[in-house]
Amino acid sequence: MEQSILTHLGVKVTRQRKTIITILERNPEPVTAEEIYQQIGKEEKINFSTVYRTLSTLSEKGAVIKTGAPGGKTYYQLRRSTHEHELECLSCHKHIVIETCPVESISRTLNEETGFVITEHNLQIKGLCSDCAEQRR
Repeated sequence: MEQSILTHLGVKVTRQRKTIITILERNPEPVTAEEIYQQIGKEEKINFSTVYRTLSTLSEKGAVIKTGAPGGKTYYQLRRSTHEHELECLSCHKHIVIETCPVESISRTLNEETGFVITEHNLQIKGLCSDCAEQRR
């Protein structure tokens, strides 16, 4: 799977890139570059700078979703489709996938008003999950 992702993106297929994509595939929740580096472990010879550069390349090519969080941390998640909707907790960084498409009616309206054909979209709503909201009360 990881080789087909890299081939589809038109980037060079390397052992390091395949390893990083494998780790992203195993993590349904967003992870930091540091967490990916730690998961690679000492058995694989990959520098942290290679992890960071690979994530930047994959993000620029649209294969990875890059999100910032309070405190300056950046999280990465493999884009699993072009039609995504999720809630993100700003406290614990939990991501909850929204199964229905709240953007569909907006897309139809925009198409009718402007003639613009929307081919993909992402919706991310940030706030506090129920557990974190309860802790703050």
